[in-house]
Amino acid sequence: MEKINFIVIDDSDKLRDFIKQLVAEEQSEYTVEEQKPHPAVSEDMKRRVTKIIQDLGVPANIKGYAYLRDAILISIANPDAINSITKVLYPEVAKQNQTTPTRVERAIRHAIEVAWSRGNNEMAEKIFGYTVNLTRGKPTNSEFIALIADMMRIDPQERQII
Repeated sequence: MEKINFIVIDDSDKLRDFIKQLVAEEQSEYTVEEQKPHPAVSEDMKRRVTKIIQDLGVPANIKGYAYLRDAILISIANPDAINSITKVLYPEVAKQNQTTPTRVERAIRHAIEVAWSRGNNEMAEKIFGYTVNLTRGKPTNSEFIALIADMMRIDPQERQII
């Protein structure tokens, strides 16, 4: 059985310092590794990604909408990011949006759940094709992000689904 230690702090300055130390330790868990700069994504690409996630039924009023768009754009510019989704992609999106990687992951998952349950099934079938079974369940965060990023990266002009 794990032993739990309790600390009694009667000085408010010491308490404040102790809390700051705990917060700093918690935040150090989410440090983003130094990335090599990746090429900028064009405004046209940003518009097209935004249109795709809107057409899929991701509501613009939820946080996952912005996080999902950012994650897709990062994956377009840096294809290796999707291979390290929890170590690179979520922390990068979190850094851009002043939040934590855990919140980014959860918000993206929620956005995909909402789109999958209330969204445009025809559009989902056009984009995901046979890679995702619409009756089986929603795609994972990494499947969703990777498929859209790959589609946009490979030939954005030819894939005029929007």
